[in-house]
Amino acid sequence: MDSLSDYIWAELFALGFGLFGWLTSFSSLKKARLIEDTPTSKIRSAPQGYVEIIGTTERNPEAGPIIARLTGSPCVWYSFEIEKYERRGKHSSWRTIEKEASKAPIILNDGTGICFVHPDKADITPNFKKVWYGGSRYPTSTASGGLFNRRYRYTEQRIHAGELLYALGHYETLHPPSMEAQTAAAKKEIVLEWKRDYDSMVARFDRNGDGEIDLKEWKNVGIAARKAAEKQVRDNYDHTPINVMTYSPVRRQPYLISTHDPKDLSRKYRWRFMGLGLLGIVCTLGFIYLLPGTLQAWHNMP
Repeated sequence: MDSLSDYIWAELFALGFGLFGWLTSFSSLKKARLIEDTPTSKIRSAPQGYVEIIGTTERNPEAGPIIARLTGSPCVWYSFEIEKYERRGKHSSWRTIEKEASKAPIILNDGTGICFVHPDKADITPNFKKVWYGGSRYPTSTASGGLFNRRYRYTEQRIHAGELLYALGHYETLHPPSMEAQTAAAKKEIVLEWKRDYDSMVARFDRNGDGEIDLKEWKNVGIAARKAAEKQVRDNYDHTPINVMTYSPVRRQPYLISTHDPKDLSRKYRWRFMGLGLLGIVCTLGFIYLLPGTLQAWHNMP
């Protein structure tokens, strides 16, 4: 390196990657320790708050089928990324042009109950991951194109029904609204529905025949709507609580979802800790090694 700018760019490169290595390595170690130290809770008796649960994934019949975007495969969660290979002068790289992940909660059943695990903001590590190449923005098949047909790179990850699921996050049991609250909400919906067919409502509740509904008649509308709402809620009321797991509001508590066995997942994070820690050490030593040259170049400036 001959100029001060060369030294500065090298120093910034080493400093940036060094900081990235140190910060992400300790984050990985923290995740590994949490997996190892957090006891597994059963859904039936899990405390409210930050917990670990392990079970099996199930399809949600009410949500309908979830279909992976690139391959059309049925699953309970997916994510995909489409990258385009670009050349700029002497440099070339893959640029992400589209990425997405499904938002529907994943049903986890541990034999004592079910929990709706929301994937938003989670660090998700599924077993299934497929990477292949093609010549168009969207893949026409799941097989990679030939050597000269690799302009686009596709990555898809999926979680399937029946897989083991590990989840570490904020657990909460939500109780449905009371019958009174549901009745009040149902009454409003019923009145709004009647208003959409105003002529029929007038024919039903206009007692004095003036073609309008006065205050006294509106009171009768309310009484009739209340009775209809009470019957509707009584016939359909479900007081079953719903268990959900979401991103923890406490920033130091990571949200993890994985189809790996917890021991394997912990081992994965520990390997990541060592690899990123090594990157941090190498870049820090590089920064220290380049520092005298930077200072000398600075000193030699005219």
